[in-house]
Amino acid sequence: MEMEYRIMENKIFKAEKIKSIEKALDLLELLSDNKEMGITEIGKELHMGLSTVYRILTTLKCRGYVIQNQQTSKYTLGINLFVLGGKVQNAVNLVEIVTPFLQKLSQHTNESINFAILEGREAVCLTKIESPEVLRTDIKIGARLPAHCTSVGKVLLAFLSDREFMTLYNNDTEKLFTPTPNSISSVMELKKCLKKIKKDGYAIDKEEFKIGINCLGVPIINNEGKALAGISVTGPASRFNLSEMEKLKSTLISISKDISNQLNRVNML
Repeated sequence: MEMEYRIMENKIFKAEKIKSIEKALDLLELLSDNKEMGITEIGKELHMGLSTVYRILTTLKCRGYVIQNQQTSKYTLGINLFVLGGKVQNAVNLVEIVTPFLQKLSQHTNESINFAILEGREAVCLTKIESPEVLRTDIKIGARLPAHCTSVGKVLLAFLSDREFMTLYNNDTEKLFTPTPNSISSVMELKKCLKKIKKDGYAIDKEEFKIGINCLGVPIINNEGKALAGISVTGPASRFNLSEMEKLKSTLISISKDISNQLNRVNML
C-alpha cells in the first residue's frame, strides 16, 4: 500500500516538476564545491543563461541561502543552509535520545514501534524497532506515509495550530487519498477526528492505511503544546486489536511524557 501511495505521488510530482527548482539545486550544489563564484562562472559551468543565473541567485540571496561578497560580487552559500543542516543533526540527536524508550516499549508490547515526524501532509519514519513476532508490520526507516490515515500522523496533525493546519488542508470539501475503506476521506471528516484526538491525547488507526494492520499513536509535546514527533505501536489486527490498544494507551502516554521530560532536560523541545 505504501508503494501504491508513492507511485501515485511520483506521477503527480513528475507532472508538476518545475525546472527552475532543479536549476536552483544545481546551483547550490555547485557552490558547495567552490568557495566563491561569479554569475558568468556559474552560467558557464551549468550551461545556463546569465539572466537565469541572476534571477535564481537573487531569490536565494533574499531567502538567505546564498550571500554576495560586496568586494568581488561573487556568491557563496548562506547561513540558512547551515540552519537546515542543524535541523537534520537535531533529528539525529533526537533519535539517539528516544531509542532507549522505544526499546523499553518494544519489550513491553512485542509489537513494532515507530518514531516519526511530520513533513507537510506526511509522517516520516525516523527510526523503528521491529517486532520479534513472525507476523509483523514492515515500515522502513525513511518511509513517508499519508498523515491522515496513520495513527502517528493523526496525532501530529492534531497538535498543529489552526493556521498551520490551514496551510496543509485549506478546503473542507477536499477528497483525501483512501488506501482502505476505513480511511478518512475528506478534510472535514479529518478535522472532526483531530479534535477528539487532541482531547484524548492519542490516536487509533484501525486498518485505515492497510487492511489487517492496527496502530496506536501518541505525540511528544513540547512546552508550547506542539507535537515535536510521535510514537506508534503497530501490529496485525488479529493480535493487536482494540482491546489490546485500550490496555496499552496509558502506558504509551506515560512513555511519551517521559520522553518529553528527557528532551526538555537537554533543551531539545
